[in-house]
Amino acid sequence: MTNETSQNEKAQKEWADLQRDLDTLGEQLESLRDHSTALGGTLVADLEARFQEVRNRALGFHNAAESQVDELRKAALEQAAQTQTTLTETGMKSAEMAKDTARQVWERSQPFRMGAQEVGQGLARAWTEIAASFGKAAEKVQTERAKSATGEESQKPS
Repeated sequence: MTNETSQNEKAQKEWADLQRDLDTLGEQLESLRDHSTALGGTLVADLEARFQEVRNRALGFHNAAESQVDELRKAALEQAAQTQTTLTETGMKSAEMAKDTARQVWERSQPFRMGAQEVGQGLARAWTEIAASFGKAAEKVQTERAKSATGEESQKPS
């Protein structure tokens, strides 16, 4: 942007210099008009006509150049707006694609989650059954010990 600004300032300075030179030439032609009797009216009129022609062409060129620069600026701004719109749309599509992918991964992992839950429940049931089995085994062992202890006592007095 600074490069464009410096070029614009340079162009404005050159235009101002040209305007100043044209004004100086116009003043010189005006002073020639005062001496037209000595030089001849036709020569001065021709010089003034050529001067006006050069001045009008310079002004036309300046206006055309400014118009082209304005058109280029407008085109650049439109292109920047289109690029911004495209980037915004691409970002939105990318976000939607990421959400869809996350949803698909979640849905695909559902059987694994269900399986893990069933395994956990199975382990809990198995642990409960093992604890119950150990409890029954411990009771049976104590009952057998109690029987053997009473059986030993009845065998001693004989």
